[in-house]
Amino acid sequence: MLQTMWGWQPALYLFLGGMGAGAFIMAAVLFLIDRARHRLIVCVSMWAALASLAAGLLLLLSELVQPARGLLMWQSFSHFTSWMTYGAWGAFAAMAVFAASALLATRPVDVRLAKKWAWFEKHGMALRRALAVVGIALAAFVAVYTGMLLMAAENVPLWNTPLLPALFSVSAFDTGVALVELVAVLASKKDPLAPKARTLMERIVVVLVLLEGVVMAAFLASMLGGDAQTAIGATAASSASLLVSGGLAVCFWGMVVACGLALPLVMAVAGLVLHGRAKKKPGAGQHGSGVLMAMGAAGALVGGCELRFLILAAGVHADVVAETVRGLIG
Repeated sequence: MLQTMWGWQPALYLFLGGMGAGAFIMAAVLFLIDRARHRLIVCVSMWAALASLAAGLLLLLSELVQPARGLLMWQSFSHFTSWMTYGAWGAFAAMAVFAASALLATRPVDVRLAKKWAWFEKHGMALRRALAVVGIALAAFVAVYTGMLLMAAENVPLWNTPLLPALFSVSAFDTGVALVELVAVLASKKDPLAPKARTLMERIVVVLVLLEGVVMAAFLASMLGGDAQTAIGATAASSASLLVSGGLAVCFWGMVVACGLALPLVMAVAGLVLHGRAKKKPGAGQHGSGVLMAMGAAGALVGGCELRFLILAAGVHADVVAETVRGLIG
């Protein structure tokens, strides 16, 4: 039976919102560990994080009966009794901090403003550091909220588990790092990624992919191992079976596991190997490392996006491809 209350927009919000949150965290970390380098990467990544979160929220608002009313947050989200309210205000605060951080990271083109900017770079770093720390906390909340939003739907057994917010949170950090990696590859000529920063990001990818694999396995095992004698347990097992061996299995194993987990892991490990060789022979493998990073990042983004669609589809036993196409063409 198809669920008419959930369209394709929430799936994209869960992806874009989580990716934006993860991207800001990675960009803020790069800024905090070395304020003198990676200015272009940090700036572009912060703007990308803001754009991703904003686009995701607009998609989520489009699912409301009265989308315009949702913009009046003090009226629509005034009762702090649900995760929707907490999430709306948390996302709004995150957008404000993301925007302020992105603006302060952007160097002015005008010569007169550039002189003032030079003064700010010397005396205003404390403000940027404070915004980075606050932004990391808010971004982490947004990443967790993308899973809590689905977990609050108690009538869908597949979603009603704390493992789902855990899975979406790890995936949000993973896809956020992937977005920053793509920015770094595209900006490599003007702002090359320092070896230490590259190694840090590749190690983070390895840890996140392995952690996401463990959480995903625990999530599916808990659903498949539920009490089949109860309606909730049987429905949860049926939903999980769609992913593991049912109609969604090809997309799950191919796009989520192979493309979204295995490919980034292999590329990150290969990048670490190349970086180790470069230490012995400076300059060796730099171009190849960028290609590997781009391939791994692209795989992580594809897999992360597909994961949200499949979790929504399996939860309501819908045909994700048919429903998405039908929703896009109206």
